[in-house]
Amino acid sequence: MLGGTSTLGGVNTWEPGIGGPGFPAELFRVLTCQPNRIGVSRTIKHWTPAQPWAWSRCEPQHSYQRSLRRSGLPPDNWLRVTFEPDALAAALAELLQATRCVEWRRGSSFIAAETSGERIHAIVIESGGRQERVQADFFVDATAQLPLATAVGCQTYLGCEPVSLYQEPSAPMTHLDQLNGVTVCLRATPTTSPRVEPLPPHVPAVEWRAPVSITEYPGGDLNLNLLPVMEGIEFHRLDDQAGRRLCEIRVYQFWRWLQREHGFDRYRLQSLFPFTGVREGPRLVGKYVLTENDVRSGCSGQKNADRWITLADHALDVHGEGHLCRELSEPYGVPYDCLLPREYSNLAIACRGASFSHIAAASCRLSRTMMQLGHAAGLAVVVARGAGQQLPEIAVGALQELLRADDVALDPHDERFPCALESPGCV
Repeated sequence: MLGGTSTLGGVNTWEPGIGGPGFPAELFRVLTCQPNRIGVSRTIKHWTPAQPWAWSRCEPQHSYQRSLRRSGLPPDNWLRVTFEPDALAAALAELLQATRCVEWRRGSSFIAAETSGERIHAIVIESGGRQERVQADFFVDATAQLPLATAVGCQTYLGCEPVSLYQEPSAPMTHLDQLNGVTVCLRATPTTSPRVEPLPPHVPAVEWRAPVSITEYPGGDLNLNLLPVMEGIEFHRLDDQAGRRLCEIRVYQFWRWLQREHGFDRYRLQSLFPFTGVREGPRLVGKYVLTENDVRSGCSGQKNADRWITLADHALDVHGEGHLCRELSEPYGVPYDCLLPREYSNLAIACRGASFSHIAAASCRLSRTMMQLGHAAGLAVVVARGAGQQLPEIAVGALQELLRADDVALDPHDERFPCALESPGCV
């Protein structure tokens, strides 16, 4: 299925954020053509120690534009976008097919790459036991775990960098083996008869407690996103099957606790999403590393607006060990150079594994921001091919012009964004 974490992973809500014009807005328009496929949701209950969950509900009176900000707004003014995952996957397929120049290979695995000097010439993929060599002029690694970038020797970083590396104010004195936490999302459906569901036979009858973000789908089912269910580094050190198995056990134990102690016995667990929600893995050390200093400086303090490919304003938000949640007072820009490895001239990285520090990635990892990275990487190839250049050589101004033509906003004062409360002239 297309969409990855946003569909198979159950991360079916776009958090409030300034990076939503452009392709995400186009997807929203496509999905609103059908009932109960997508909606704008508002938090109707905030987290408390006694009831450790936040609850958001779709409300038809809110516009998509109202979801395009987090920084500078109080939590009661944050609006999210919640969608049905199958509908999003279908919309993605429809838009790709409409281009008539995109071909995708579902069920394929990356095996190897062929390189010489600063260029990648081909990759080998495998599907159904058959290998295929794919030759291209440019490559974009949008896989989150960076199999292509790591296979060809691009420098990456795993964990939390020491303060001496980037002088980030929230960084530790020494390197820490910490990654943002991992989640397995679940879906529940309402029922009229209360009942506590039994645990599966292989699950020990003990409680697992965790904070959770609950969002109602437009049709009334619930999406539950635990914050988190496993430490990121713990999951990374396990093999995929062992990590997933332990996550599922904890999710079942968590659901039983919610049903027994918090009144969720009027819901039935419909499914666990099959794709594990990994928030962080290896990150590129690229031509520019976005750090906490960039994020906290905001657009007004950054000096590289001529290099921005998207804006973001999500909080610095680390779940689990090393917990950090610091809201931002204004948006910041993400430079094009965060997509570029130092080692290759025809490769771009467009995913949560782009060139961010651990702390900056905690803000920049959100779904709509990741879509904007992919959009920029694709258009960078267009610019490079048209100019007969490699990706680091292109005129970023030309890339920005194409992004704006596709309705991407690169000005934090764009009229589509809701105003921060402290901004002059805002009510």
